[in-house]
Amino acid sequence: MTNNLDDDRYAAALLRPLAGEPSGTPRIDVARAMAEGRRRRRSRWWASGAAVVALTATTAAGGTLAFSAVGRPSPEPRPVATPAPSVTAAAPPARPRDCRVTRLPTGGVEKALVTGGDPSGRWVVGRSYPTLSSGAARPLLIWKDGAIAETVRIGGSDQSFEDINSRGVAVGLTFEPDARPYAYSNGKVSQLKGGEGVAMAVNDAGVAVGSLGPVYEGMPARWDSLTAQPRKLPVPAGTESGEAVDIDEAGNILGTIAAKGKEKSGYLWLTDGTHRRMPLPDVDGTKATMFWPESIRNGWVVGRSVIDTERERSFAYFRYRIETARYERLPMRSGMPDGVAANGWIIGTAQRPVITSEGNVTTMLPGYAKAKGRQDYLVESFSDDGLTAAGYSSGEGLSNHPLLWRCR
Repeated sequence: MTNNLDDDRYAAALLRPLAGEPSGTPRIDVARAMAEGRRRRRSRWWASGAAVVALTATTAAGGTLAFSAVGRPSPEPRPVATPAPSVTAAAPPARPRDCRVTRLPTGGVEKALVTGGDPSGRWVVGRSYPTLSSGAARPLLIWKDGAIAETVRIGGSDQSFEDINSRGVAVGLTFEPDARPYAYSNGKVSQLKGGEGVAMAVNDAGVAVGSLGPVYEGMPARWDSLTAQPRKLPVPAGTESGEAVDIDEAGNILGTIAAKGKEKSGYLWLTDGTHRRMPLPDVDGTKATMFWPESIRNGWVVGRSVIDTERERSFAYFRYRIETARYERLPMRSGMPDGVAANGWIIGTAQRPVITSEGNVTTMLPGYAKAKGRQDYLVESFSDDGLTAAGYSSGEGLSNHPLLWRCR
């Protein structure tokens, strides 16, 4: 068994010397790698020269991941069959149809990626990788309705937008060399108050959430506006670190906290002023060790449970309803959950992005046919109606294609 928190800190320490990117196409996106490591969003091995860093260790289709002495995952077990949902002929479940994928424009730049999007599906944020002189800021991109709306440059050694709302307000971080939270609104870039920290999400009311302090070691925080002083969110006694990773339109906040020497698990700060740990689901009769949440929307949360034993770490995927405090286990074919829509539909990643709609009916989204070689897909946004998603593919030679999926 490995400790993901220690892995994250190790990855951060190893990548920090690379924050000053050389000229030419960079081999590691420091802000993105650190953000993805912090949020445990993917299982990916990043290589730079002879060094290989495991930011997170998961299986693409769920199940168990055991580690050998050399750190390589053991073969996955056979998945447990999931009964097919019952469907009545008179009222078939609603599902997305005629889904198509397009590459978002990049102004002629070959490599770019998506880092977030808004609930309407109209706004998407990301970054591109043109050839730059040493020390120059990488352009951050804002797309609207599938076209480039803005190209933004933020100072610092590395930069990333993490989220954008339906009004075109984006938040993210830059390294100077420590992480600093930033926002973009009405053509202007501004640093959020509070010093060292990161901004991870923003809702349509302009409330931003993230953390204050060093990356991986900060405490969860919120900014009530882009000009407000931050407020640390309340946490239980004994909490050593935490972060807020998402906020819904009602103002409910999703995050994680950790006690000293422990890994982080899900936590909720609700609009009624209460806050609490997310309960740990049962998985085949065994209580989970942790729950790692990914997204919150309209009272829904999606994420994955973690069960640790002396020999292995295993995962199961869940949708959680805040009102009832009940978990619903998702079929493995749903892929690892990345986001949830206001209607409860889920976007996940298996071989390709997968939408799970009513009755746990799954619809696999098309791959990008023009990409060369084998492609891995990462989803970074999902619209409230469950019909639009954005993300990117990653292929041979660390190539990336920013992608937009639209269904009807």
